[in-house]
Amino acid sequence: MRVTIKQIAELSGVSRGTVDRALNNRPGVKLEVQERIKKIAEELGYKPNPAAKALADNRYNTKRIGVLLNSEGNPFFQDVIRGVHAALLELEEFGMQSIIKTMKGYDAGLQIKLLDELAEENVNGIVLSPINTPEIAKKISELKRKNIEVVTINSDVLDSERMAYVGCRYKKSGSVAAGLMGMISNREKEAYAVIGSSVKNLAVERRIQGILETLKKDFSWIEVTDIIENEDNDEISYTAVKALLERRKELDGICFAGAGIEGGLLAIRECGRSLKIVAFDLTESVRKALKNGEVIATVCQDPFKQGFDGIDILGKYLLWNQKPEKELNHTELSIVTKYSI
Repeated sequence: MRVTIKQIAELSGVSRGTVDRALNNRPGVKLEVQERIKKIAEELGYKPNPAAKALADNRYNTKRIGVLLNSEGNPFFQDVIRGVHAALLELEEFGMQSIIKTMKGYDAGLQIKLLDELAEENVNGIVLSPINTPEIAKKISELKRKNIEVVTINSDVLDSERMAYVGCRYKKSGSVAAGLMGMISNREKEAYAVIGSSVKNLAVERRIQGILETLKKDFSWIEVTDIIENEDNDEISYTAVKALLERRKELDGICFAGAGIEGGLLAIRECGRSLKIVAFDLTESVRKALKNGEVIATVCQDPFKQGFDGIDILGKYLLWNQKPEKELNHTELSIVTKYSI
């Protein structure tokens, strides 16, 4: 069986990128580490693949991936970022470099500024969690004309020239949440509020669309009295939910369709109301709320895979000119309750 760089890396206690640089005498590796790696490779009988080495020397070392996520203040993205880093680590073996930038909220002007910064840093492609505005769609088209391909993850942007999307079927995820709301209602008339992030987040917009359409079709006894934006911000969510509960004494439940759930739950506790809560994603706050019974169920979308596959798709394109088989790459949905964690 052929000895791989991965095996050498595991035995050496370093990354595959470090092994590659050491075996090919590239800079960036301490002399003692390089000697240890070469000794382990020799003991294992490692033989480099000349074709792969030539490809790496001529193509891989010049490639650079940019990553831009509107993840600040949103704990959901912790697992997305883990997936991003895991995929980038695998690409290090081929000399892939990366630049990661983050932002908070849904300021399209700021996202455009950060995309321009990545372009100025000579990235060959960008993995992006986009804000859904015409300005962002236009910017993605501009980047494509500069030979900078974009893969969107977690959410998408309408009418853009991005190469691929990785994320769940958001309208379907809304239908799943609506189904949960219907099943726990016992066919009794109930009033719900839906707390979402922003109309600039296509994922949440489609998710809410799925909730409303499914309730109307299959659970007509449930009324959505309010749809409130919280910008995925716990402070905004806290203030909005507190005002909601003061205004809607008849409210039976809340569906949190995005982030900001920790602030919303705090407002509910302070008001002393007993509500049926359905959420999305399994952040630490949601996990605790499931265990103590505050949240009945949450709909999950495999955030790690979103981050990993977004990088993997773009990396394969940049390294091997391998375009994705599908434009839309959907992650699986799952339902989590206190009894499954």
